[in-house]
Amino acid sequence: MPYDPEFIDGHVVPLPTPNDRVKALAYNGDYIHHSRHSLLFNKERGFAFVSAHNVDGTTLPAAQYTNRSFKNDSIIQPKSLQVDRNRGYRESKEQGFGPNPWDQGHLARRKSLSWGNAEAAKTAERESDMWSNIAPQHENLHDDAWGEIEDWMLKRVESDCHRACVFTGPVFTEDDPEHKNGPEEETIRIPAGFWKVISTELNGAMRSAGFLVWQRDYDNEEPLPFAPVLEQVRLTTIEVLTGLTFPALRLYDPLLFDNQMRRPTGTLGMARDLVRSRLRTHPGIGFDPEFREDVLNAATSPGTAAITSMWDIVL
Repeated sequence: MPYDPEFIDGHVVPLPTPNDRVKALAYNGDYIHHSRHSLLFNKERGFAFVSAHNVDGTTLPAAQYTNRSFKNDSIIQPKSLQVDRNRGYRESKEQGFGPNPWDQGHLARRKSLSWGNAEAAKTAERESDMWSNIAPQHENLHDDAWGEIEDWMLKRVESDCHRACVFTGPVFTEDDPEHKNGPEEETIRIPAGFWKVISTELNGAMRSAGFLVWQRDYDNEEPLPFAPVLEQVRLTTIEVLTGLTFPALRLYDPLLFDNQMRRPTGTLGMARDLVRSRLRTHPGIGFDPEFREDVLNAATSPGTAAITSMWDIVL
């Protein structure tokens, strides 16, 4: 079955709710469902707003069953809406273009869909390779903490649950840089960053943690050498950045309570600055009206926390 809101026994983790702006840009205005993941596809940008999946950490195999084989999502028509290898991903010089630093990054992670029954896992792995679940990620992201955050979260779960609900998507901004590999390619725009919300059970209580990673630096006209910084942020910060809301999860967010912030060093302002800049540039446009100044302060204060190991994650 596709994303299951009741995957964690005794709890309901619904799909993110899109605001009117996001819904208007979504393919058919609603979620697309596959065997183990569901996604909301941005037909203007060619990538998903969000891809949602469940993961059972107790039945993950030692290795995946199938090899990667990228293909179009047959549900999305015309297929040209999807950004594929003909629109900017890294290829070899022998093919006449590239290379560039942009990898074909999975939103719903291939490994995280490969659990349980072997045949079902094989189907889910193959579906994860559809272009609707792929977005351009800097090659260093796959070797960074971002690629391991779901593993970290499952290791932190001390109950017998070992199940999680995961939402992942790009951060789209109006000034996202354009990219074009070859003269015959269509131009694509590279997402500024990526976000992830992971919900799981800890000692019988639900926890939902939000994370951001950036692909470029907002404070410099010329991009700095790539050094991805993983941040744990409040869910309300992600809501403002994406136009998606998680009303059922806010009370599960440990960063809602300042006294759990135990790292005075390493706090960053990227998410806070971008949120404020975006609201100043487009006041009241495209964002939930509940995000007043006092709510914005609560969403982003005291800042965001850098994550360098699983023990930095606040649960």
